[in-house]
Amino acid sequence: MTGTGFDATTARRWLGVLHGDSPGHILICSTGDWAGRAFTAGQLDPAVAYAASLDAAGREGIYVQVTSARTVPERGKRGTAADVAALPALWADLDLAGPGHAEKDLPPDEAAGRAVIAATGLPEPTIWVHSGGGLYPIWLLTEPHQITAENLDDAKRLAKDWQRVIEHAAASLGWRYGRGVGDLARVLRIPGTINRKEGGARPCRFLSASGHRYTYRHLVDALDTAIGGIAPPPSTSAPTLPAPQLPGVDRPVNTISPLDDYAARTDWADILIPAGWREHYRQDDVSYWTRPGKPTGTSASTNALGTDRLHVFTTAAPPLEGGDSYSKGGAYAALYHGGDHSAAARELAAAGYGTPLPEPSTAHREALTDILGAPPPAPAGPTRVWRAEIDATNPAIAADWLRDEAGRGKLAGLFRRAGTVVHTPREGEGGYLALTDNEDDEDGPAQVHPVNDSTLASRITYTYGVYRMVKKGEDYEPAPALFPRSAARTALDVPDMLPNLRVLRGVIHSPVLRPDGTLIRDPGYDPATGLLHLPEPGLVVPRVPDEPTASDVTEAVKLLLEMVDGFPFKTEHYRANFLGMLLTPLLRAMTPPPYKLHAIEAHQPGSGKTLLANVSRHIHGGVFRAEMPGDDTELRKQVTTILSVTTGPVVVIDNVSGALKSPALAGLLTSDQWDDRLLGGNEWVNARNDRLWTITGNNLSIGGDLPRRTIRTVIDPGVPNPELRTGFAITDLERWVKDHRGELLHALLVIVRAWVAAGRPLSAERASDGYARWVRTVDGILTHAGLDGRFDDPSTQIEVGSDDDEWAHFLAAVHKAYGDRTWTAKELLADIDQGGIISTGPIASDALPGDLAEKALRHPQGPTGVARSLGMWLNNRDGRWAGGFVVRCIGKDRHDIKEWRITAMPTGLTR
Repeated sequence: MTGTGFDATTARRWLGVLHGDSPGHILICSTGDWAGRAFTAGQLDPAVAYAASLDAAGREGIYVQVTSARTVPERGKRGTAADVAALPALWADLDLAGPGHAEKDLPPDEAAGRAVIAATGLPEPTIWVHSGGGLYPIWLLTEPHQITAENLDDAKRLAKDWQRVIEHAAASLGWRYGRGVGDLARVLRIPGTINRKEGGARPCRFLSASGHRYTYRHLVDALDTAIGGIAPPPSTSAPTLPAPQLPGVDRPVNTISPLDDYAARTDWADILIPAGWREHYRQDDVSYWTRPGKPTGTSASTNALGTDRLHVFTTAAPPLEGGDSYSKGGAYAALYHGGDHSAAARELAAAGYGTPLPEPSTAHREALTDILGAPPPAPAGPTRVWRAEIDATNPAIAADWLRDEAGRGKLAGLFRRAGTVVHTPREGEGGYLALTDNEDDEDGPAQVHPVNDSTLASRITYTYGVYRMVKKGEDYEPAPALFPRSAARTALDVPDMLPNLRVLRGVIHSPVLRPDGTLIRDPGYDPATGLLHLPEPGLVVPRVPDEPTASDVTEAVKLLLEMVDGFPFKTEHYRANFLGMLLTPLLRAMTPPPYKLHAIEAHQPGSGKTLLANVSRHIHGGVFRAEMPGDDTELRKQVTTILSVTTGPVVVIDNVSGALKSPALAGLLTSDQWDDRLLGGNEWVNARNDRLWTITGNNLSIGGDLPRRTIRTVIDPGVPNPELRTGFAITDLERWVKDHRGELLHALLVIVRAWVAAGRPLSAERASDGYARWVRTVDGILTHAGLDGRFDDPSTQIEVGSDDDEWAHFLAAVHKAYGDRTWTAKELLADIDQGGIISTGPIASDALPGDLAEKALRHPQGPTGVARSLGMWLNNRDGRWAGGFVVRCIGKDRHDIKEWRITAMPTGLTR
């Protein structure tokens, strides 16, 4: 029998996706030869060739082991879970009704199979595969999870319980799922091969892909959440029949309530069958039940995930509630006593369940009546179950415990930063506090707060079961206590002596690159950089290949250009400036700060500058301030707070107006460290300045030392009322960016990784200041990606010393000489008066801005020799009003030289 329809391209693609990063060996096998052959993870072509040979032999099914193997199995044998090297994905194997499946109650079609997974509460699969007889939902990991002897059992439990959750979801919809596919040595059909079961020829093929990949921790947490929906923790509020404690009456030792005793001595069949329920089928330790009045199908399960609880699927099973989980005692009370646990307990006690109560003496009858007649107090609300954990009797012993515990376990959120112990709450968590009273301001996704002895002691008290030993009679017993502040103070005084307290050099909220070009992908602490990765909930960044292909880069560039397509950048260089600044937060470990100020400018309101700034903030996470502080003192205070407390890499200060000349801001932009004294005290703060500072404004006037420390992004819609524009391809860009945040981060990272894989080519050196390496790196990345424009091109820079007052003087002088006629920079300079006895032109030389007048007089060619410099001034101020005048480029002459015209503001209008 010969093979038909084998698709080698699809097979190779799947093996590369599943095992492209796996260590060890890929195991390929088939019906008739389950031992198969092993290939090293890099040997995809030989593996595909072997699969092709199996197809040519007409094998019924051709399979690959989902996990990679540590060693080549013995000849003629398959590997076991103990031989697994890495777990690259989790899976399900959903049989559908049809050829090859004689079982009843299987999902009938693809839609039903997808409904099963949707009902689990598990995350969306990365890929859906049709096996030719069923469905394979696949959850790919961001990178293969390395299996060791220490974590093997945890991985086995994860794979096994993943299947049990799917089994339970299928049963809740009335369908059967065989969960015996959770062993780590499981094999699945290879897409591109043919399913020939029962003589058919049905292809195993890809159906769809979401692109989502998950960390191992993410899937563990997702499973815990799904299990919690099936088997919530037992309620502690259900009343039992207690033995009252009366004076002179000893309570029996090791008492047991009637409901607990009944549960221990009873099977679920004893409870459900008398109420009309029937066992539909049993799978290992889990039974599925059909409710009274229903001819067949599943209505509930018992002992799912080993919980010994009844989980009800249907809402048509009164008095049991659909979706609820019941203990045996709770089910008994619901079915036979209308939910009255006390009545159920009394009946069971009369039947001999529970510890018999001692008979009180006649003298105590009245007291007993009073006690039994008193209504139980209403619970004040949910409380945690206290148990003795940390002995605080001796503060020295408590301090010794804290020395080892700080930075791990329940205190893993503690870190050491600049000699201080800090805590990192996320937005919405306890400890996250608003930094300003302005409702328009935002502080970003997380904060970093210094920890003092009071806050640390309180956190420990509410996190652990702190106790001290107190004397009760002849013995000592643990009693709840507060963690001693003296012990907390002892630890905080010497943070360098806390061995598990890790150094925090920064907090990131998306993958970034290490200095060696590798990616920090997994959430948590990265020892190589000292960065703490706290991705925002729900953020999923598709896996970035180590060596992206040309098509990967093309798709990434296409997505980024789609995002900014609606912005009217003045030139491609300004667009390159924006995209380069968008890349910068990903490079904070590879090309450390400081970075130039990012000024996003427009000529008039409504142009989209704030929206453009928020694009960067939404992608990377950041801080937003609705206005610039009024003076340098207030600015320093704001900077200190932002750098000390917030974590978002992008800081946006919106709607800056007036002339911006700030020594404090200029100093901030030249150092990766920020030192400031706290207001009202002598304590100094030392914070790392690893942020991208961004300002927005109309016709920004940037002076002092800031121009050479600023990169500009200028947009110009070219219409009188830009806020009224319509017809954008993306109508709600902010929502679109938030919805596609993971994809946009993936696109940016693909571009950077492609540049790293190409050997990190740099652009030509243009300067030797502290920004040079960063500018060359960003420009090299953009150039390698094929993006037009040049990052920080001279045409986008502000000429040093270009303040509005001298620019207004220049425009007034030129307009007085030329009126509304057009001119070139060279023609204007030819009309400069060179200061001789006889006037040589209508424009005084001192009208030239900056140091152009001095350069013009010294230049061998005279004033016309500085035409290039004047052209840069004109380019930078094109469309910008000053002193009631504006200069605009109106085109080019026949020699391809720009022509300019100055226009005066009409009388009666204000700027």
